[in-house]
Amino acid sequence: MPANLPPQAKAKWLKVMEARTKEEKLKALMEFLSAVPKHKGTEKLVMHVRRQIARLRRELELERARRRGGGGPSPFVEKEGDVQLVMLGFPNSGKSTLFTMLTGVEVARGEAPFETHKPQPGMFMWEGLEVQLVDTPSLVYSPSSARNSQIMALAYNADALALVVDATQGVASQLSLLEDMLREKGITIREEEPRVVIERRRSGGVVVMGGHLRIDEVARLLRSYGIYHALVKVEGPATLDDVEAAILGATAYKPALVMVTKVEQRPEAIKEAAKAASGLEVVGVGLNTRPEEVKARIVSYLLDRLGLIRIYTRNPKTGEVSKKPLVVRRGARVEDVARRIHSRLSREFRYALVWNERRLKFSPMRVGRDFELGDGDVVEIVA
Repeated sequence: MPANLPPQAKAKWLKVMEARTKEEKLKALMEFLSAVPKHKGTEKLVMHVRRQIARLRRELELERARRRGGGGPSPFVEKEGDVQLVMLGFPNSGKSTLFTMLTGVEVARGEAPFETHKPQPGMFMWEGLEVQLVDTPSLVYSPSSARNSQIMALAYNADALALVVDATQGVASQLSLLEDMLREKGITIREEEPRVVIERRRSGGVVVMGGHLRIDEVARLLRSYGIYHALVKVEGPATLDDVEAAILGATAYKPALVMVTKVEQRPEAIKEAAKAASGLEVVGVGLNTRPEEVKARIVSYLLDRLGLIRIYTRNPKTGEVSKKPLVVRRGARVEDVARRIHSRLSREFRYALVWNERRLKFSPMRVGRDFELGDGDVVEIVA
């Protein structure tokens, strides 16, 4: 993808980023697509934009149908909790059984394929992280299936994915096909593939971490897209083309676990999955597997791959520490937590006290608004 789209195309992309509704975004995407020059260098971008347009059209059609009263169940699930984890798998892979095991929510399941007809959300909490688990209808072995497209739309909007494979049905082939289907829809589960990750910020200018790109060139490119404050994380020998690909979201990276079911029938399937998954986290689940073990593995993986930390707040009047933590991105500062609690705390901030005997020399430690927090910190803000 070239790093020199014409100015009119970049101006159209600004409208995409500023869109507040699905209707506005659909219109902006169509206008952007019309301004993109069509040649070999923009093939991937054009394909990605067309996928976004198709997905938005489907969502809008379904919403209009529901308003008319004849749309049937919605294939989309509104996010709740701290993390949304969407399950993907083929018929009889054991998704529904695993879903009930982790959430306690009963869903229709049986020997017949395609027993699940609509996405089913459920919730579980482990070590302070609230995970919304979504059981989806089974995928079919057809890349052009409308059913698959709706399920992949769920995957695209999720925070992370659980690829559920049957230990008795050829683990490697299931994983290969699932990854091919995801890649076809612009989703990668390989962390090394997206060389650039851009985190937009409210202030601080453009900061580049890693790589060998010149910061002035990166900042100039971002400014041409209306981005003036951002942390740009670069992996490997990235180019400005890769930076632009990250701006335009040409590929969405989704952390993925591989959940191997029915391992009591073929224990060796776990090793087969680990080999086929090539670096992805693999969790085996059988009849005798304790739900707590699976939840612990899932939460540990999500915290690590999504870069999340848990911050507990302390009431300055009562000294009571919150039981449910705030879940924030790694690198969050005291000011970010103050803003999350209440805008007044951020405006009238004086100082904060932070407790964590595992990582701090003194506990509590008096700190300022720019102090970077760590997982498990207890914070009391004085305003």
